Amino acid sequence: MIDTSKKFCSILLDVLEAQGVCDVVCSPGSRNVPLLIAAAAREGLKKHFAVDERSAGFMGLGLALVKNAPVALICTSGTALLNYAPAVAEAYYQGIPLIVISADRPIQWIDQDDSQTLRQDGALDNFVKKSFSIPANGEDTKEMLWYVERIANEAMITAASGKKGPVHINVHLSEPLNEKVKCGRNPAIIRNLESDSFANKEVIKELATEIAESKVMLVAGFNQPDSALQKVITEFSRFPNVVVMAETISNLHLDYDNYAVDSVLTAYSPEELDRYAPQLVISIGGSLVSRKLKEYLRRNSNNCRHWSVGYSHTLSDPFQSLSTHIECNPYRFFRAINSVLRKRLIAMPHNSKDSSLDLSGFSSDIYRNLWHELRIKALDIKNSEVRKAPWSELLAFQMILNDIPTSYNLFLSNGTAIRYAQIINYPLPHASYCNRGVSGIDGSLSTAIGGAIAFKESSLLVTGDLSMAYDIGALGLRNIPERFKVIVIDNQGGGIFRFIPSTSDLEGREEYLCQPPLLPLKDLAHGYGWNYFDAFDEKSLASVLPDFFTSPRKAILKVTCDGQVSAKILKSYFAQKV
Repeated sequence: MIDTSKKFCSILLDVLEAQGVCDVVCSPGSRNVPLLIAAAAREGLKKHFAVDERSAGFMGLGLALVKNAPVALICTSGTALLNYAPAVAEAYYQGIPLIVISADRPIQWIDQDDSQTLRQDGALDNFVKKSFSIPANGEDTKEMLWYVERIANEAMITAASGKKGPVHINVHLSEPLNEKVKCGRNPAIIRNLESDSFANKEVIKELATEIAESKVMLVAGFNQPDSALQKVITEFSRFPNVVVMAETISNLHLDYDNYAVDSVLTAYSPEELDRYAPQLVISIGGSLVSRKLKEYLRRNSNNCRHWSVGYSHTLSDPFQSLSTHIECNPYRFFRAINSVLRKRLIAMPHNSKDSSLDLSGFSSDIYRNLWHELRIKALDIKNSEVRKAPWSELLAFQMILNDIPTSYNLFLSNGTAIRYAQIINYPLPHASYCNRGVSGIDGSLSTAIGGAIAFKESSLLVTGDLSMAYDIGALGLRNIPERFKVIVIDNQGGGIFRFIPSTSDLEGREEYLCQPPLLPLKDLAHGYGWNYFDAFDEKSLASVLPDFFTSPRKAILKVTCDGQVSAKILKSYFAQKV
């Protein structure tokens, strides 16, 4: 098949065809030539032609209306796109899935008095469910090819799911526009299952069978506490072919080794870990803290499928292997799956439990046990590193997190605090929270105060000094509960920058990234009527924690650690190998 040389256009048309588009209404132009070549090359697409884009839009509307199926429109750059507006508005309010594809000049030429250029990105935002933009450059990079695959799938899923409606895909194209090549690429197609699918027993049976026949890794990001979800996830985690990677703020209370995410992923070589890679990843909750887990799953994305379970604003593919988006409450999904999966696994032949098998072909039946052994070995050596650590953030967090009463709600600031919470396998509190939606360091104190007001038991915020300084005005908020506590880790500025690879060896790091804030905590505490505590070594922290947690008034505890020493110890912790 002869196709356009523009890979992004080929991917876009391939995905549209695979996702159910059969009809394309095309209008002539020069900038959209690559899109027209791509449409012509696909015999499964029926092409219709209309010179006037206003008529073309309504023609597509009629096709989609009667066929009850998505229809694509292709136009050139400039005012051609704006002529679609009446038909697109009608489609929006009728709930008709039109896929508007407009060609555009490269972004650097917009508003530069070039021919047929206007601000096309977002031009139809008032009348489409969502707008997407494809750049002119990057066709030679794996990441950009993945990006175009993802947004093409997302555009189709957005148009055809929930209340249907139009979407807009603006494609920036650079010259030459008429080059052709032989076609030979099959882009990833993402399946979307809406909640109603789980009323169909055949769908549940199909999904359960795929799970039963796979080495499965359940990845849990941030989530609200949910006792019903807790119950079904606990049951799912006990299947022999299932491994769980749960983050602290997933608010799942599982066996402690399920939280050894970064600890296990830094204890073995990439080659060793890749032998244990999952065939199927099922993710729930929000974005992950662990960079190591994301890197591990991306590295193995070619041999893995990813199911994302839950509701989201966008089609999220953080591991670059998304195959199915399951738009369903996770509790409903696992409740439906567990009973079928249990019967399916019982019916399967029992495989050997000998973990000394050649791992190139080990069965999924022993998958959970193998990862359990990996994690226990990793935790043994990592915990020995904590036990012998001198005074540092690592030791301080170990002491603090082990002493938090289990009735508490724990809030963590971004940066240092959330990362230490990920590696310390402490007794989990009632619930754990962190602003990981966008991972900013602002507002941690105010968020924790709001949470403390809403919770009848005690709440604790553990924060770095920089994050505390960002939100210091919140100390003056009214109605802060007396049962609220704050621990500030004073590591002389942005401690995370002394650890993460991108900045740890940067010249000028201390001057430009790690400047300690002016934070007179003792004076502020007394001025606002808080109890104040101070710790500067292991002995003083051990002495003060009981009084801090039993303080009848709201209280601040300042824990001082040397930031540079702490960074070295944390690097040493992650460098320990089994």
